[in-house]
Amino acid sequence: MNAPGRASAVYWTLAALVISSSPHLAAMPPWLVAVFLTLVAWRWLAARQSWAPPPTALRVFISLALIVLVLVASGGHWSRRAATTLLCMMMAAKLMEMFRPRDLRLVAALCFFMMTAQFLFNERLVYLFYLAAGAWTATMALLSIQRLDSMALPRPGLGRREQLAAQGRQAASMILLALPVAALLFVLFPRLAQPLWGLPQQSMDGRTGLTDELTAGSIANLFLDDRPAFRVEFPDGQPPPPETRYWRGPVLTELDGSTWKRSRLADTSSPLPEAQGGNEFLHRVQLEPHERRWLFALDHPRAGPDDSRLTTTRELLARNPITALTQYDARSINAPFGPRDLPSSARAYYLSLPDERNPRTRRFASDLRQQFPDDDAGLIAHVLEWFREEPFRYSLATAPLGRHNADEFLFDLRDGYCEYYASAFAILMRAADIPSRVVLGYMGGDWQEAAQYLLVRQSDAHAWTEVWLDGSGWVRVDPTAAVSPERIDYGAWGAIGEPRHVLDREWLRDLRNRLDRAQHTWNRWILGFDAERQQRMLERLGLPQGTHTTLAILMVIALGLVTVVLAVLLWRRDRQRPRSAAEKAWRQLLGRLRRRGMIKHPAETPGEFARRVLPQLRAQGRDFVELAEWYSQVHYGPRQIGRERQFIEAAGNFRPG
Repeated sequence: MNAPGRASAVYWTLAALVISSSPHLAAMPPWLVAVFLTLVAWRWLAARQSWAPPPTALRVFISLALIVLVLVASGGHWSRRAATTLLCMMMAAKLMEMFRPRDLRLVAALCFFMMTAQFLFNERLVYLFYLAAGAWTATMALLSIQRLDSMALPRPGLGRREQLAAQGRQAASMILLALPVAALLFVLFPRLAQPLWGLPQQSMDGRTGLTDELTAGSIANLFLDDRPAFRVEFPDGQPPPPETRYWRGPVLTELDGSTWKRSRLADTSSPLPEAQGGNEFLHRVQLEPHERRWLFALDHPRAGPDDSRLTTTRELLARNPITALTQYDARSINAPFGPRDLPSSARAYYLSLPDERNPRTRRFASDLRQQFPDDDAGLIAHVLEWFREEPFRYSLATAPLGRHNADEFLFDLRDGYCEYYASAFAILMRAADIPSRVVLGYMGGDWQEAAQYLLVRQSDAHAWTEVWLDGSGWVRVDPTAAVSPERIDYGAWGAIGEPRHVLDREWLRDLRNRLDRAQHTWNRWILGFDAERQQRMLERLGLPQGTHTTLAILMVIALGLVTVVLAVLLWRRDRQRPRSAAEKAWRQLLGRLRRRGMIKHPAETPGEFARRVLPQLRAQGRDFVELAEWYSQVHYGPRQIGRERQFIEAAGNFRPG
């Protein structure tokens, strides 16, 4: 094949490599991305300038250097991300010896694997477009490489743009033909309870989100993050009132200086405290992966999925870290919970404070206790009223706090986000001899009326406090609500009341919500198609309940039927559809002859057929013989557009009589 054909195959292969690697490149350090793109640019120039491959010693040295760079970028820790990074760099190194069709085909084929590997990290709907673009480009590369092997020549008379369009249509048709097979495999392939490979606990590229610790500013950093945390559907189609939309996550009970931490004893088994009164809420949660075991539910959760459990602090925990989209049903009750009396050891635990810290807060708590000696509820109400009357402000413009963090916030700064208020209030309660702890989770959510679900984003992250009241148990107290009721009614964005960044506009938020409805549908019907839903689908189709073997047999039978149907359709298309305007005119002419009883045999050439029917056509016989020879020259010889048009006109005017 000529040099332009070889260069075209290289260009399409490089394009497929860049597209398939793009999500992986986005997770790499910029300097490593620069190395990758440098190797791609060199191979593009080599194809353009017809350079020879570099020496073997140089290729080996660069490959070893790339391995070292990957180890440096991963910090010496091996993970799935480090593995995909190494694969990208090794494919870039392969470009230095990609000078034969076999090497080109290897790189183009591995591009499909690269695209599949991305779905180990993210399965969002937007990546479906990435998959379509990458698959089409890789198929275009394979078609270009196939022309190198087969020594196929482009059809004369077709311009470069026409040839490219024809190749693009061929690549698209090949992908469309594969869709029925892919859909069948998706529906009938036996679903496994666990993936074929082990999922490491840290695998989601360090996504931000709630952690099991709380320091000043940790939740405020999530305010700019509009990624979905989870979506919730309700059986009656309506969400609970805004003031009850507290989504419970980790409970922090230990204060280490200025950092609240989750107790190491929180997962221990013990009798679960009962909720007292309240209304029960049923809801289905579609939780995005966050690499931890928390299953968020309305405060306070009462029951979750079968493989989860509730801790004594009412944390709903999964058996394994959530590393994939997870759907589950939960029941919650909006009421205090706990035993009637708090044991003395537990009371001492929930009253513990670091020594020699926050002296002003301790004195303030002592004064409050003298004012309310036996009235914990009255003391709490007084503090909340104090928050309302004093110049406290809910704001993102937070400042770092020092050693006496509660003193600095309550009496000096008085300006902060929810974690400032929750932490300071919990410290104040403990200083006033009221057991308390901090709860992390989310508050609020955007109700999607068109799709009937509640969208909770990372920017809805919230912190509040629980206090122990004798006779009532653990009661939720949200000091942020006393300072900024708008935070409860309108969410974090409504409480701030100003754009967070230049793209934070009402119409853009509405657009994101509309796009999320499509993502919700994708999650529900595609990503949420598990073994249980697969079995329900088979039952609705009247198929018996069976094992994986039964599903495998059904899949093989269905694949065989689909393959036969596709083969017949392709055979009929290739047999019946004219490949050119000249062939179409020739077929129309044969049709007119067929109506006169002159039928062409499949094995006959145009000339043989013309000579056989020569006696029947009489005076028109010689004209038809010339038309048959003319068609053979136009159809099988080099293309001449002017002569082809003349043949089409002559064939259209021929009328056997």
